[in-house]
Amino acid sequence: MLIKYIILFYFYIGYCYSQSLFNKIINSPFTISVIQGIESDGLFKPRDLDFHTLPGRTNELWVINENSASFDPNFGGSTVTYYNAGSNEQWADYRKDSYSGHFMHTASAISFSDNGGFANTLDVQDANGNPNGYFSGCTLWDSDTSIYARINQNGPVLGSHWDMVHQSPFSIGIAAGTENIYWLFDGYHSTVAKYNFQETHPDHEHGGEDHSDGIVYRYDEIDIERVNGLSSHMILDNETGYLYICDTGNQRIIKMNTNTGTINYSLTPYAENIEGYYSMNGVQYETIIDSGLILPTGIDIYENYLIVSDYSNGDVIFYDLDNLGINQELKRLHTDRENDLMSIKVGPDGTIWYVGTNTNELIQIIPPVDGDLNGDNNLTLADLILILSHILGSNLLDPESEIIADINSDNQIDIYDLLSVIDSL
Repeated sequence: MLIKYIILFYFYIGYCYSQSLFNKIINSPFTISVIQGIESDGLFKPRDLDFHTLPGRTNELWVINENSASFDPNFGGSTVTYYNAGSNEQWADYRKDSYSGHFMHTASAISFSDNGGFANTLDVQDANGNPNGYFSGCTLWDSDTSIYARINQNGPVLGSHWDMVHQSPFSIGIAAGTENIYWLFDGYHSTVAKYNFQETHPDHEHGGEDHSDGIVYRYDEIDIERVNGLSSHMILDNETGYLYICDTGNQRIIKMNTNTGTINYSLTPYAENIEGYYSMNGVQYETIIDSGLILPTGIDIYENYLIVSDYSNGDVIFYDLDNLGINQELKRLHTDRENDLMSIKVGPDGTIWYVGTNTNELIQIIPPVDGDLNGDNNLTLADLILILSHILGSNLLDPESEIIADINSDNQIDIYDLLSVIDSL
């Protein structure tokens, strides 16, 4: 029983700490951007990122590349996994399945399910490269590192993939539901699709070709628009069942109630036998943000905050989900990553991560160090002088900077905060 309480206390402390870092990012006058991943790690045209969901692996950050690394001559999407992400012990693992030329052809998005598996979308008309074909959709993978991109790499079956269904060409966004259910931005049909893989290949076979139990639900009432070469990411709030979608081509964010909608009629699946393919109607959805965005591509939820990134200007915008109104923006961070920032994700520690798709970089946004008033990510004599000037009243800090200067969090800036800086010099 004592061990149980210790574990609960540990998670509570970690939760409070992550809230603290996120709130500092929201409330600080500036943030620090740290490049945590580069091209030599294997990053090449990174389009999306997600943290692993299983306990014990939550600080494991996976980045998906549109193609293979610059040092890998083989065609096909790939991943770079960052272990101990953001820590001094961080290290990277580049992997590419030998059959990813099909299963990760022009990979555009990645999402981890609550069962530890993950799936990716393919921003291509036909995953076999057939100019007259439409055989493309969503691939399911096992994240077991002894399996993924390790088994069946020389055949006779098709690599390490777990399952695939091919009914959504130009799919550019994905959000995991529960188990093997995923929601897709179906770019070809300009709508949202729900993929239920049900069971993976028979007997959990990897590399097989039996997709017969797959079910696809297409929500044709929803009209969304892709932008060529860009991802349109999505995030599912599992508590409410609301799916938030970057409708990039229409410069807006849509909220969809995934618990609504009924089957309208059956569709004919393209080039494969699956258990069901349906057009849905009666789904509840609405536009919740339709101003202040140019090319929204990245999206995430943290607590009651919705975070959206804009590819066009590199801005990261924060919204209060409980108060989406006329003055809906809470804060806007300028990253200066115009035409580069493709996707964002809040980490388990409350810091914000994103990928630079054209600079081939992984970046972490962190709050300033307590007392770091000049933004150099260090406590220096310059910070000491600024705090002293405030205490003496000769040069008062603005309210946002006061949050940073209040090192001991007692809601006042005094000699104790000054001594904390002196101790750190």
